[in-house]
Amino acid sequence: MGKVRWGILGAGRIARTFASDIVFTSNAALQAVGARDGQRAAAFAKDFSIPTAHGSYEALVDDPDVDAIYVATPHNFHLEQSLAAIKAGKAVLCEKPLTPSLEDSQTLIEAAHRHDIFLMEAMWSYFLPSLQRAKAWLDEGRIGEVIQIRADLGFAAHFDPKGRLYDPALAGGALLDIGIYPIAFNRLMLGQGPDEVTTIFKMAETGVDEDVSAVFQTGSVTSVLTCSFRCPLPNAGLVIGTKGRIEVPGFWHSNSARLYEGDTLVESFEDGRKGSGFEFEIEAASKDILDDRTQSGVASHAVSLALQSDMARVRAAAAE
Repeated sequence: MGKVRWGILGAGRIARTFASDIVFTSNAALQAVGARDGQRAAAFAKDFSIPTAHGSYEALVDDPDVDAIYVATPHNFHLEQSLAAIKAGKAVLCEKPLTPSLEDSQTLIEAAHRHDIFLMEAMWSYFLPSLQRAKAWLDEGRIGEVIQIRADLGFAAHFDPKGRLYDPALAGGALLDIGIYPIAFNRLMLGQGPDEVTTIFKMAETGVDEDVSAVFQTGSVTSVLTCSFRCPLPNAGLVIGTKGRIEVPGFWHSNSARLYEGDTLVESFEDGRKGSGFEFEIEAASKDILDDRTQSGVASHAVSLALQSDMARVRAAAAE
């Protein structure tokens, strides 16, 4: 079957996670890394035994030995850099959110269609076995009729007005950076977006959101979804029904899930992973690329646009 030869665009923390986990896949290999600083790229390549280090992003996307690009830069660069890779004929796995806006995501997806190139948002949580097991329990009716969903993700971040989290020039803000995870969890479990949205935003001095609480009403299901840079939250995903509940601790990176009937634990799941969880996404994306697909059947273009739409509705509700 062969292996997809990956190039990593960016040499930050999340790029290191990708590079660490790719060794646990059967169909992917690291070929190159590109950064704006050649010395940083070289150091990254040395750390992970990557054959080629490029001192520019342009050189990376033009590398003939690279089949696919993993875009691991701040959100506001995703459109430009993913477009460059697509135009160079490279498959693209772009970190979430795909872009900072629905309109930009539409532009990027249209470009992938025109060039007949694989494009996927790196919504890695959708590929986690624990979330897939939780979804299977739900679909099997194990907890009865769904009444509530709760998902939160928060930590106490150092306030740095020029840092990625808080700088509006870098598309900072809790909703884009981590709020997409509770929203994605909700959509995965329900298979649709909300009918009604109510939100509360708390803004940082830089003008970006640092604490967001959203209530989604989807039919008879009420979802409470929160994210924060201001405080640590329980960081769990729960689906609560008339017969029981499903708990997914640390749902966005979870390796486990628990099924309860009433308050009695009746089944639990552990995925036995070797890496940190990126390997499931990398394996799936690489298989799609090797099979000449242009999008994922799990994190499809339609899913990416739906998540953008959900986030847009959260922002719009806050402005009302």
